[in-house]
Amino acid sequence: MEIRPATAENLPGVVASSAALFAEDAANRDSLRNASWPATHGAQWCADLLADPQALVLVAAVEGEVAGHLVGMFAEPSDMWTGSKAELVSMYVRVDLRGQGVGGRLVDAFVEWAKGRGTARMHVTAYAENAAALRLYESRGFAPKSVTLAVDL
Repeated sequence: MEIRPATAENLPGVVASSAALFAEDAANRDSLRNASWPATHGAQWCADLLADPQALVLVAAVEGEVAGHLVGMFAEPSDMWTGSKAELVSMYVRVDLRGQGVGGRLVDAFVEWAKGRGTARMHVTAYAENAAALRLYESRGFAPKSVTLAVDL
């Protein structure tokens, strides 16, 4: 298992990994998510991320194939935010590799990247039903700062 920055050659694998995350997590847990979004927009979104100097796109590769990914975004301080922020936007590990520390290694690489950029705060959003993800993030020092409550009408 190798954790490394994604390259253009990895684009199809990153798109597939992102689509798998979307199908398992967002589209399954949020009735307002468009389940066909990855098929329509995923390739362009991933290509744009690879070209964005404020983005981190990591792959977990097994024998050269993408078996998972992590997307992070960095934001400089602004008029609204007095410190820089790094957001863990998206992470997925193939089902057969879960429980082997791959997600932890991806998060650790994100944390090192964020620290290396001088980030004042890192944050991640996860669905409340995704207990495994919440445990992983908490094990890496992430703690609740706010809570989003929602009701579907």
